[in-house]
Amino acid sequence: MDLHHRLMRQTINIAVSKAIEDMRRDTKRSIRNLIDLGLLFSQSENQKWFFSTAKKVISDVRNPYNKLVSRMIANIDISTIKTVGINLGYSSLTYGANKLQKRQAAIDCSLPWVLIFDALSYVPAFFDRTEAFIREGRELGIYSYIFCPQRVKDIDAICKIAGRFEECVFALKTPPELITSQSVEWIRKGHNIVVSVHVPDTDLNSEYCTRAFHILRDNRCLYGFHTGYNDRNFENLATAEYIHSAISLGSVFGMFIADGGISVSCRNAMYDYVCFERGETGLPLLAFEWFTDMQNISKKIQANGEYMIINSMGEAYLKCNKVENIFSNSLFEIIRNVMPCVMRGNLEEGLYK
Repeated sequence: MDLHHRLMRQTINIAVSKAIEDMRRDTKRSIRNLIDLGLLFSQSENQKWFFSTAKKVISDVRNPYNKLVSRMIANIDISTIKTVGINLGYSSLTYGANKLQKRQAAIDCSLPWVLIFDALSYVPAFFDRTEAFIREGRELGIYSYIFCPQRVKDIDAICKIAGRFEECVFALKTPPELITSQSVEWIRKGHNIVVSVHVPDTDLNSEYCTRAFHILRDNRCLYGFHTGYNDRNFENLATAEYIHSAISLGSVFGMFIADGGISVSCRNAMYDYVCFERGETGLPLLAFEWFTDMQNISKKIQANGEYMIINSMGEAYLKCNKVENIFSNSLFEIIRNVMPCVMRGNLEEGLYK
């Protein structure tokens, strides 16, 4: 970590710690102060636009964010809220984005701002190689990582890696069955970890899902859900009742991921819906449409690539390109092989399912 980055993180950490403490007494005022702090540290026009928009949203007395923040302060470990917020907002989307922009210009190659690691099958060396990729990714400016575990012991390995990269943010995209008292014990020790529980068939109240949500809530973890949507189930998902149900289970966010073969009209309708829920009169839960929001974030931070997936079978891919036998290569070599289609403007939806 270079000196400037370290000093900025220390300064932001002090300011955010004070703001979170103040939120216990006056949530509304503290949120305004935190947004003003974001404006103060904004380095680009897009960052200034984001915080100016946020300031406008919270000025509406009906806005959902006072309730959302109050719920987070009451139910989630404060160190986790602070660390995830700083790692995502500053390390990844500010400092990291600036590094990515400079590297892209210097090497004439698109770079992803997120790496997704999918543990499809048990390969003992996968997590060792993953740690090396993260170390190199951090030097390129990549500070956001998503892991897709398939076994409880995968979560142990992931949490150990997260502990060695305290300035990065790690998201676990996990089946509900992997959320156990043991796995959550590992998760709760890593304050830079967010959990997204897969909701199969859109059923938030299934036995496995409710058990997972209750364990996460009892341990004051930062978590939400993700589920697939399509033309058939859209009307059941895009409802206040569904969001209220997720809130009652302690979810802070909800990610809606388009199934293959979905119509353009359905995708547009879902994006319109999540934008409404994030607006001045929405409900206190952060809703996202995965593909569109990822594209928009990439444009805002001027990262030409969105995300790249690496799996335990030694494959790296986007929807438009795939390379195999990658574990003997550096991360940069893998990116150069898998990302050319991005530079031709052919990046579509990726393979996040």
